[in-house]
Amino acid sequence: MKFLKTIIYGLITLCFGSSLRAQTVKQIEVAENAPYVDHISLKPGATDMDLLVKINFDEPNNRLIVSLISYRKLFAFQENVRYSHVVRFNKLRPNKLPYVAESDEKAKYKITRSLRKSIKPKRKHIFKSWIKYEGLQPQPTEYKIVNDYIEQTFDILHKAADVSITLRDILVMNEQINQKKKKYDLFFQTDLDRTYHISIKRDPCFGKEDAIQTTKNQAENIRTAFMALKQKFGPDSQLNTSESEKIFNEMKALLLKQYPKKEETNTCPDIQTNIETYNSYVDAIQNMQCKFQIIKEKQHVMLEISAEYILSMARKIDNSTNKWLLSSDDIEKSDIEATCNQIIDSIDTHVQQATDISHSQQEALAIFNKAKIYFRQTCLNK
Repeated sequence: MKFLKTIIYGLITLCFGSSLRAQTVKQIEVAENAPYVDHISLKPGATDMDLLVKINFDEPNNRLIVSLISYRKLFAFQENVRYSHVVRFNKLRPNKLPYVAESDEKAKYKITRSLRKSIKPKRKHIFKSWIKYEGLQPQPTEYKIVNDYIEQTFDILHKAADVSITLRDILVMNEQINQKKKKYDLFFQTDLDRTYHISIKRDPCFGKEDAIQTTKNQAENIRTAFMALKQKFGPDSQLNTSESEKIFNEMKALLLKQYPKKEETNTCPDIQTNIETYNSYVDAIQNMQCKFQIIKEKQHVMLEISAEYILSMARKIDNSTNKWLLSSDDIEKSDIEATCNQIIDSIDTHVQQATDISHSQQEALAIFNKAKIYFRQTCLNK
């Protein structure tokens, strides 16, 4: 007796382990305009029994759309339903479903013998709801008995959290139509038993169009102010009196008050680039001297930007140039050109004002000048 119990427990454990192994669990990622598509072969070797699972992320509406697409007509239960409640003899009864599903009242929905044999025990069998979910709220859906495809739209409850869906029972049917009536033979049922743990990749710049434009305008405004100050008081200025020095210092102080340095960072690359460009002009204004001051002081002026910063700007120009080559958007190309020109103006201004440049800074400037030439020859044809 003890030996028999051991065998029975062993078989139960084996069956339980087999059921666990049968489940498919996938870690996937979706993004706007980058849906996930999975292919399922319901019957090996039968191409007309293939099924596509499509999971699409609708970022503007913060929704997830799950679709089952098949060559055959499909039917899926929206709730768990006992076999004996909806099937009498060999016929599916749509009016016995615990929810309303659109169906042709004159059509007949027959459970074939092969399907009945595959369901044991039939009367106690539970047809499972085709989809289960976590972190999602389903949108109202009009359910149908006969479907070319099955689709469910979900609202995503928490923007930062991952979500999951599990696909369960679906039924496949043949459609027979003549002049008198329609007949549908439900001949195949399977538990897909697939779970998708879904990471949603959101666009860090989505919904930030106003902020992008604001920071872009700020960068352009300070660039205009800097160029005006440089033109009037910089190395090419014709003003070289003590009065011009006073006016310069007043204008410089006014600009630094009007354009304080930004300390924040932003996950949106476009906004962050605009912030860095803006700050580079703040630094350029802070370090600028008028021509009269330079002549009067006759002292050594060290280049106040580090070699590391110069190299980072060179890399940014190289990356921007490569992005320009890949882009087909004229507006994006124009923005890239403006950003690179702003970086070049800022670095060149620092260099023009310095009389002493260290060896490491000279090496960094050599690399920066190569990036500058590469940008101008590639993007500006100069």
